Amino acid sequence: MSNKKQDLAGKHVIVTGGSSGIGFALAAEAVKRKANVTIIARTESRLKAAQAQLQEEAQRRGTGSKIAYRVLDVTDAVKVRHVLAECVKDLGPVELLVCNAGAAHLGYFHETSLETFQQQMQLNFFGVLNVVHALYGDMVRRNSGHICLVGSALSTFGLVGYSAYCPSKYAVKGLADSLRNELQGTQVKISFAQPPDTDTPGFLEENKHKPPETKEISEAGATVFKPEQVAAGLMAGLLRGAYLLPTPDLGLQVNIVTTKGLTPRSFPGVLLDMLLSAIAPLVHWAFVAMFDRVARRHAQRRFAKLWASGEAEARSGGEAAAAATTPCGGRGEGE
Repeated sequence: MSNKKQDLAGKHVIVTGGSSGIGFALAAEAVKRKANVTIIARTESRLKAAQAQLQEEAQRRGTGSKIAYRVLDVTDAVKVRHVLAECVKDLGPVELLVCNAGAAHLGYFHETSLETFQQQMQLNFFGVLNVVHALYGDMVRRNSGHICLVGSALSTFGLVGYSAYCPSKYAVKGLADSLRNELQGTQVKISFAQPPDTDTPGFLEENKHKPPETKEISEAGATVFKPEQVAAGLMAGLLRGAYLLPTPDLGLQVNIVTTKGLTPRSFPGVLLDMLLSAIAPLVHWAFVAMFDRVARRHAQRRFAKLWASGEAEARSGGEAAAAATTPCGGRGEGE
């Protein structure tokens, strides 16, 4: 992979989930670099407002950027292919694709319907897959382009309350890792982002539904970052062609480095990886101990209904057994 910085001037950038939060902030970063930008989301009113802001930014900076938007549900594979073809027709081949659309459903595993698990996978994984699949072939044919898949801090570890969300984000990392290797020998780049807790509308909605123990774990020393700060770091990583993109959260950055697995390493950067890996087990041990301690403390409340129903069944079963062995009406055996 070349160390030459990517030039986005006059190039087409598509950002899904681009009407707010990290997606919008990344679109703004692209505008700063004179890119033509298409933002994609499901709500037209938000898209129009975001488009106006980006156009204002382009005019203020004199970048000449063209800003377009498309209303699209990324879980609809047929519409995704049709709409993205229109985007290419309007602003040209896509040089940078940022798959940022997603949402988190929180709740306990035993209280979450199978339909919810399916919906989370449809949005967070297949919503990414549909978009990448629609543009991948053209990038490889042109031997040019860059794909950024936005995962989560929870792409490498799980927490109570996130049993529907985490698997979908693990899947995104698996897709990114696979495509990274498959794209070797081409000029098409791929990057994977694991942003920290970020002050976005989605994060605010997520906080409304966090179980108490999830909230306690999340707030233990955690920092909530501004989307502009997160996006600036991600864009810097994208422009230099990094695979695992940086995060402003130091603890999360250490976790990214020490759990990267079979992904590219540089020299002498690999020496730092080795040093961090030597102390990472102690850090992970401390965090896992805290996570489990909090989960155990809330277990009685979390499973109260299940345990209560189990005790009730046990009592009714015991009463039934007792009734079955009690002589009725004084009748004995053989009568």
